[in-house]
Amino acid sequence: MVQVLYQSQYGSSKQYAEAFAALLDVAPATWDDSLALQTELEAGEGPVVVFSYIHGPRVPGAEAALAAHKAGRPTAICCVGMTLIQKARKDDSLAAQVGDDIVRFYLPGRLNYSELSSAHMTVMRGIIQALKLKPRALRSDNDQSMIDSFKKDIDRVDLNELEPVVAWAKGES
Repeated sequence: MVQVLYQSQYGSSKQYAEAFAALLDVAPATWDDSLALQTELEAGEGPVVVFSYIHGPRVPGAEAALAAHKAGRPTAICCVGMTLIQKARKDDSLAAQVGDDIVRFYLPGRLNYSELSSAHMTVMRGIIQALKLKPRALRSDNDQSMIDSFKKDIDRVDLNELEPVVAWAKGES
């Protein structure tokens, strides 16, 4: 049976995890205690799929994916974020964090500026100001997307993007 884990900051990772779990008739779960999670993963069987948000270079779900792999379980991690999906997949930044033995998927997320904490808003304001200092000709499509979406509620969640994740999980079951 597939085990579905998630960490969600603003809800899109949870939305993907719940939709994915429903397709496989399992219940998604989150975790707070890494030691307890390791014990649970070692006791279980079958593939593990972790859904996680990304903030900057930090992917909280990477730790759970590594724990599942260490427990000998086939493992995939789904990174949910706001980087343009083509860039996220091309860059494959998770490879350096989790290695090649863990399958990596990148899913488009949601960022509602109206819900950001003041600390997160301050960080985003600084990033946007720095991006605006770049000459327009040197900005990437992703840079421009960040500038254009600043202070807007943007939802790029696309549950159809789960199809390859479902195919992987069924192939590992």
